[in-house]
Amino acid sequence: MRTILNPVCLFAVFSPPFLVLGCSPKGNSSLDSESFRPPAGTWHSELYDENWVPFPALTFESDQLIQDFSYAGYARGEKPIPDLGEAPVINVLDLGADPTGAADSTEAIQQAINKAASMKQPVVVYMPEGFYRVLPPRAGSPTLAIRKNDIVLRGDGPGRTFLFNDSYEMRGQQIIRVTGTPDAEWSLEEGGTVEITEDLMSPTVEIPVADVDVFEVGDTVILRADPNDAWISDHKETGWLGYEDKLGSMLDLRIIQSIDRERRVLTIDIPTRYTLKRSYGARVYRKSGMVSGVGLEDFSIGNREHPGRDGWENLDFASPKGEYTRRLAESRNLPEDFAAERKSAYDVHFSFAILMQNVRDSWIRNVDSFQYKGNELGTHLLSNGIRLKESRSISVINSTMQKPQYGGGGGNGYMFRLDNSNECLLADCTAAYARHGFSMSGMATSGNVLLQCVDRETGHQTAGSGQTQGKGSDHHMWFSHSNLFDSCVAENSWFEARDRYYDQLSKPKHNSTAAHTVIWNTTGLSNDHHPFVVWSMQAKYGYVIGTRGPVSAVRTDGDYPQRYSVSGPVDRVEGTGEGETLYPQSLYQHQLKRRTGR
Repeated sequence: MRTILNPVCLFAVFSPPFLVLGCSPKGNSSLDSESFRPPAGTWHSELYDENWVPFPALTFESDQLIQDFSYAGYARGEKPIPDLGEAPVINVLDLGADPTGAADSTEAIQQAINKAASMKQPVVVYMPEGFYRVLPPRAGSPTLAIRKNDIVLRGDGPGRTFLFNDSYEMRGQQIIRVTGTPDAEWSLEEGGTVEITEDLMSPTVEIPVADVDVFEVGDTVILRADPNDAWISDHKETGWLGYEDKLGSMLDLRIIQSIDRERRVLTIDIPTRYTLKRSYGARVYRKSGMVSGVGLEDFSIGNREHPGRDGWENLDFASPKGEYTRRLAESRNLPEDFAAERKSAYDVHFSFAILMQNVRDSWIRNVDSFQYKGNELGTHLLSNGIRLKESRSISVINSTMQKPQYGGGGGNGYMFRLDNSNECLLADCTAAYARHGFSMSGMATSGNVLLQCVDRETGHQTAGSGQTQGKGSDHHMWFSHSNLFDSCVAENSWFEARDRYYDQLSKPKHNSTAAHTVIWNTTGLSNDHHPFVVWSMQAKYGYVIGTRGPVSAVRTDGDYPQRYSVSGPVDRVEGTGEGETLYPQSLYQHQLKRRTGR
């Protein structure tokens, strides 16, 4: 359903930068005339109009609702990313880095990072225009590591500063890893837990708990609920029984804003994103050890191409001896020795250009992959681009990742991947010629926004046949929820949040990959693989609001009718082919303006 509007005033178009100085939430008030003023001839979703409120008297379990996604990104969208114009600068050339690429610059750049880490204030590590060759210092380690707050690794811009990783044996490794301390792991229940004392069925910032005395204002905490027997029963995912330890948990990283000690209520900075029931073991605990204030900006990054010209099929990443390989053989009825010979793909499996893990309020901007001149196949990256894992409030801005050498199964060929991360913003980013352009995975992945992102030419790798089995941008597995794809574009690709049950797949099956995700104002330029631009088959409820372009159809069913009882009801679809007249054009920008008063 949709409503055609005929107001008297025009819509003010908002454009980047959209990170602003500002504010505080305005509570439960509805949209006022300044916040919701559609132009004549436009239409809006019945779920988002002048009566919309961020904290509705609606439940995640039984109602359709659009949440407030405006908290995504650095500093909840309330401050601009800092430029650190007055900060000290450490020039890597002063520590012996070679901008010609003739010598290895790994040690010099890492020394500059370590020096910055010792200075107890924000510092810029500067890589002037040039070509910097780096290598992992030892097997299993990242090439460069940042483990302290307030360090910005900055170049002179993509296409001017190049960071070139000269090793193709990068299995499970990264070129740059930004990570917190071991205590920062989100599932680690640090210092004991406190029970949530009421079932929280709707978006809320008020958390009633059994004991408030163990908390202080400003504490970083985890709100947790587990996929136990009660959760699995409520969600009809009986195939997940016995695999709870592999599924993970719903984990919301939040900051305590105030404490009502008489009522025993914590007020948190960002609303809850899904049902938190006592029967799911809903609880709160402190979380320390996160890294914050880290920036990666203004450079190109790439890998040396692997010289192997065979061994690039979908399962060629498998280890000759490994438990995962055994499970693969069992689930797909393969011979036990199917991976007895080590293949080329083994060396590059699950490698990433950049990993941010246990990181908060940080950013990546103007970082592009590039093709090294010696890469004959056109390779930019060995496998994956940027991964955010157990991180919150990260902004990834104006960055392009493309052309992996390998896009096989088991986690290869993803250009932008969010794993168990909250409230991150990917804006004006492009993924191209990869297995999956943008992907979200895990029960703790919620509140994230893809804004004005482009997935171009899905299902590609540079090695082997040049094609991959997996395709598209997706919610990949295990009930990531309450995310927003806003004003994104698919060119020979598509966006999906659907049930991913398959007869043959390693256990636990991916199954319900999403719930309460909104796919807003999507443009489909082409799609040689499917006759649609969005595929939405979410658990509980899902929303596709507005599509446009030559390929504007939406699919809401699946390949396995036995799964309809799990995913039902059918997801809400409005305005197929009518995105050009949807108001507002960007849900995220409109909500940000409303909340901050901009």
